[in-house]
Amino acid sequence: MTRIHRSLVVVLALTLGCAARPDPKQMARFEDLSRRYIEGSYAFNPSFATYWGFHNFDDSLENWSPEAIAAEEARIRGALKDLETIDPKKLDPTNRIDFELFHRGVQGNLFNLVEMRGWEIDPGQYNYGFTLESFIARSFAPPEERLRSLTSRLRQVGRQLANARTNLKNPPHMFTEFAIGDFGGTISYLQNDVTKAFASVKDPALQREFEKAKAEAVAETERHVKWMRDTLLPASNGSYILGEDRYRKKLSYEEMIDLPLDTLLAVGERELHRLDARYQAAARRIDPAKPVGEIVAMMRQDHPPADSLLDYARGLLEGARSFCIESKFIAIPSEVRCQVRPTPEYAASRSFASFDGPGALETKATEAFYNITLPGKTWTKERAEQFLQGYSRWTLPSVSIHEVYPGHYTHFLYMKNAPTFVRKALGSGAFAEGWGLYTEEALLNHGYGNGDPKIEFGVMRWALTRSCRLQVGIRVHTRGMTMEEGIQYFMDHAGLERVNAEREAGRAAFDPTYSIYTLGALQIRKLRDDMAREQGKAFDLARFHATILSQGALPVALLRRMLLRSEGSIL
Repeated sequence: MTRIHRSLVVVLALTLGCAARPDPKQMARFEDLSRRYIEGSYAFNPSFATYWGFHNFDDSLENWSPEAIAAEEARIRGALKDLETIDPKKLDPTNRIDFELFHRGVQGNLFNLVEMRGWEIDPGQYNYGFTLESFIARSFAPPEERLRSLTSRLRQVGRQLANARTNLKNPPHMFTEFAIGDFGGTISYLQNDVTKAFASVKDPALQREFEKAKAEAVAETERHVKWMRDTLLPASNGSYILGEDRYRKKLSYEEMIDLPLDTLLAVGERELHRLDARYQAAARRIDPAKPVGEIVAMMRQDHPPADSLLDYARGLLEGARSFCIESKFIAIPSEVRCQVRPTPEYAASRSFASFDGPGALETKATEAFYNITLPGKTWTKERAEQFLQGYSRWTLPSVSIHEVYPGHYTHFLYMKNAPTFVRKALGSGAFAEGWGLYTEEALLNHGYGNGDPKIEFGVMRWALTRSCRLQVGIRVHTRGMTMEEGIQYFMDHAGLERVNAEREAGRAAFDPTYSIYTLGALQIRKLRDDMAREQGKAFDLARFHATILSQGALPVALLRRMLLRSEGSIL
């Protein structure tokens, strides 16, 4: 047992020690139920299973026929009934936390299937480009074995796209537009990147099988894109608006955030004002004689050219990694580096920068990637320049901290050692994205950048963008804000260029709770401060960071229950 886990056991004993004596039979039933349920979810979503490192279904592609969807609903409802027979008070402290995490997760799965109905309103959910990435990017098996599994999945593309044409009903126009672009990227990705990745496989029979399956998949996809363009797009008149009831349920089931939306908006506005004050102060430190608008113009012009952007990012990563270790912000528990690459084509239309790493259940592959979206090859010079201004030398450190060191990649390195199967399989997006955002300002406060006001200005700019996401996400879905008003909100409050403001506001449509970035960061910061207050001089920042990351991606509400003598409010 590591020192981190020993200290956590002590805290759990203090905070939960008065509970009833654990019942071994109840614990065994819960562990069996949770594992069987999660593995069943992977059978329904085999692409995610492969991505997350569970390889029992690598040969399968999703088969979301109406019958399969109905069977999945029945399976989820059955699991909820089975959970009613387990008394969480008779579980040990670890299982009790897992029970709450699992129960909310099952409720969330039912909510997504029955009320959110992405399989019915989002054509992008049928894009299989993501399902190919794990096979070419990670060496969890020999290349021949991975190519064989990938070929098997390609043979099933036509069946799943036929399901899409049966299931999809009146999606939002924006969703269909995005899907058409994404599927086009998948065709190019399959013909180029995937084909090149397996060129070294010497088995001629396997290569012939792959080429045949690829040709069939491309033909099926081209047919599907034509159907989307000719038939689905004209009929795509649905609304992406969730409404308050579904928005609150989504936050509750997925993040264990149960506060009223007006409270979240008020907390978010206070954070927006705090960040803006620091942003303005950083601008004055850069040049007290210039208004913020001129400072922003200076920042926008100061960016690496497209052909050296990736190399510039690589240098930033090494500097941030060294700082984390030397300053004792957090230990980095691996010498394996995160690789910097262009965002794969199948995802480029929806992503600016992102992290792509193995899932917590992966035991062999270690490859992880920091994806940076480059300007489109057909873009005008003016549009490409405007896009690149989002990667200024002032803001790129913030993005790199968030995605890699000590953000998502560092979280991945700890998360794979989470203590239970449930915590490796399930988690909170608010914790994961909140951790990424939290580290940007926390690392700056810890001394990163040596007080350079340009870096502080960039960090605050990105933090303001996430704070705007909270407002726009909630207001678009529950308060009647229009998409154009959302675009203007990002331009007014975060100073974004219109092309990037459009991308940010548009994301609210298909990622409605991207409010979780700021909500998660606020929760983690409050947990840190509350623990420091309780522990006094004994508080150790690096140990705190390692402790919360090593529990997977637990909702902060559960971390507070585990780590504090008095839980208090999450915000």
